[in-house]
Amino acid sequence: MLSRTISTTVVNPNFYHQEIDQDEKKLQDYLNNFMMKSIQEAEKKISQCRLLFQKQEQLSQSILTSSLIDGLYRRYELCKKKLDCTERFRLNYYLRQHFGQQSDEFNLAKVSFSPTVIVHASMHVFNKEHLRLLSRGPAYVPPYQRAKKQNLAKNYKQLQHDLNLLFVKSNVNMVQSMFLQKKIKDLYMEMFSTIIPSKSMYERAHYEQQLIEQIQNDLKRFNLILRRTHDQQNVFYLGDRKSFEIVSNQFMLETDLFEIDMTIDKENLQATRVYLTNKIKLMNCEFENIFVNTTKYKDELKKINVVIDKVELPYLYFLPDLSKQPLLNVKPMMMTTQYNATYRLGKFLNQLLQPVIDIYQQGRIFHNGTDFLEKFHNYIDQYDRLRSTTNFVTITINNFYHLVPHHVLLSTLLDFFVKYYHLPIVENIHITKIVRLTSLFLHNNRFYYDGKIYRFLKGGPSNSGLIETLSNIYLNRMDNFLIDQSSTKQNEFCGRYQNQIFFTWNQSLDELEQILKSMKSDYHHLSFDIHIGKNLNYLDLYLENRHSLLYSRVHRQPNQQPYTLPYISSKGDSIRKHSHWLRSSLIRAVRCCTTIEDFNQERIYLEMTCLANGYSVEFVQKHIEHFFTFFNAILLQQWSLDQHSYEKFRHRLFNFMSEQRQFLQKKQDLLKRNRRFHLSYLYDNMSPKGIFNKKLREILSQNIQLENTTFENNKLQFVITTKHQYSLNSLLSEQRPTHPILN
Repeated sequence: MLSRTISTTVVNPNFYHQEIDQDEKKLQDYLNNFMMKSIQEAEKKISQCRLLFQKQEQLSQSILTSSLIDGLYRRYELCKKKLDCTERFRLNYYLRQHFGQQSDEFNLAKVSFSPTVIVHASMHVFNKEHLRLLSRGPAYVPPYQRAKKQNLAKNYKQLQHDLNLLFVKSNVNMVQSMFLQKKIKDLYMEMFSTIIPSKSMYERAHYEQQLIEQIQNDLKRFNLILRRTHDQQNVFYLGDRKSFEIVSNQFMLETDLFEIDMTIDKENLQATRVYLTNKIKLMNCEFENIFVNTTKYKDELKKINVVIDKVELPYLYFLPDLSKQPLLNVKPMMMTTQYNATYRLGKFLNQLLQPVIDIYQQGRIFHNGTDFLEKFHNYIDQYDRLRSTTNFVTITINNFYHLVPHHVLLSTLLDFFVKYYHLPIVENIHITKIVRLTSLFLHNNRFYYDGKIYRFLKGGPSNSGLIETLSNIYLNRMDNFLIDQSSTKQNEFCGRYQNQIFFTWNQSLDELEQILKSMKSDYHHLSFDIHIGKNLNYLDLYLENRHSLLYSRVHRQPNQQPYTLPYISSKGDSIRKHSHWLRSSLIRAVRCCTTIEDFNQERIYLEMTCLANGYSVEFVQKHIEHFFTFFNAILLQQWSLDQHSYEKFRHRLFNFMSEQRQFLQKKQDLLKRNRRFHLSYLYDNMSPKGIFNKKLREILSQNIQLENTTFENNKLQFVITTKHQYSLNSLLSEQRPTHPILN
């Protein structure tokens, strides 16, 4: 039965799947929006009925006897049971009709309420079962990827590494460390090698494995490509590999971000390895030249020296950018790890520079949309400068991580030290040493792509904290220019999140145009996207000046597929992270939505998103109820809160986020004082994770005690997370190139 289902495909030359996919998504959007409006109307009706019931109940208490009320209640319960039975019958009837023998595998799949794979391939041979699996998204981890016993020891190495760090920082002696490692490893091997899944789970895992193998074969057979989308949503893109590679190669030909450092062929493979090794050796030698007194700076050298045997070469790959559909654009992504040649140096420098720039730009840098909104509200309350004529201005600067060549970044860094820092050292390291180390970092970011070794000419990897800090320092000049212009115009509000600037304007638009023209002239090498108006979008927010009152709500990009969850890599527990996402999204909704109507609409959207992506009604209800209970807002959950009470609730959540920042700072302090430790291990979706975590905590808590601490400070905190074996993205995307230089 399984093999027959898998081999059934829809192969018809008259089906142009890209057009079919676009039409289905339009219909899907219509149905989802209709469903959302229906839920809103139903909730409104429920609220009205509840209020009416409460009035009638108050009236009935003085008229009806207790026995009569009891009889009416039992009658109500009987009617409710009949309705439940009818609902179950209809549901079972639908399921039998839908999955029974009468189902036609050659029919096009019904339009789904769930997010689906985005099809840009003109033709493909995947049936509805394949597409249904792919629609679970790149973060989906198929169940029961059981590790063989001989691989369990290899899988244990991540946890072993984390435990070794814990034992060293906790001053555990070698004998006790070996004893604890053996005890924990035996527990790990015992609990992870004896998992026996249920028959239904085993059949499901076997069936999905067959589907995955079929998809892998068909991707190669028909030269198709499957990648997650660049917008970090849990959605797959299916396209023609040849077209995708043409766009990617065209990007590499036209870009000025990289240069070819070396071309690899069969004859010079070993020479390339020697070349890369020598570059790393030169870095280590240069470290000692910069820190001449190696005894004085031995701790710093230990932090930045590169262990050559463990170095991994980063590689470049591309993700589809669908923000301008139907046009296909691609975005380069760098796969880096902690074993890259510049990782330790970049981390060390960023720990030095980031606090410096944060202190200087305090209040002018937004951490996210809600932080921006909080600061904007505080500005409005303090200065009362939002008038009916006030305009909003946003400036987006393209290529935040690749703004300018390296020599410009270095001169800007030195200029920042001289003009704004006014001190010769940062944490006992002279600023000239910091600039030289930064130069080493910028000029040694190499990576592999398509048989060649490349080197960055502008900026660096987008996942590097140091590159973000250097970009912030460079844009600090532009910030100062705009602040100087706006501050002379009666305290305008101005700030920036990475490459997105926002400020208010209360003067003439002609004067604003002159300022922007001057800015473009001074920074002619940068590309700007500027918007001016009384209503616009900024950081996924819709902002509007409504007669001197700020109105805001959540905004979503129109070309982004709705009702999608964020992408979670296989290194994280998707259920736990999606739970956190739902809670943080609800908090964000309250802070961003000015009116209670907008908040309720956003709440329904979030609930539908979870349901559409396979989470149960119980999962959604549990998290929604916990949110309202935690913030003491049960009335809001009952849809009976008025606008005035809702505004009080918003104010309470703004204060809550300030408390959260203090809590996060406390956690960082615990990390620095070796009181909080992160542990992770491989998880197969079947093992008793909760039991293992509990036993692991017990073993560590009973055997590790810190010296010279009070009883209160003696308590250690263990953050235990899991890493999945292989997600659909790992199994199907083939984004990691196959080349001997990467082995």
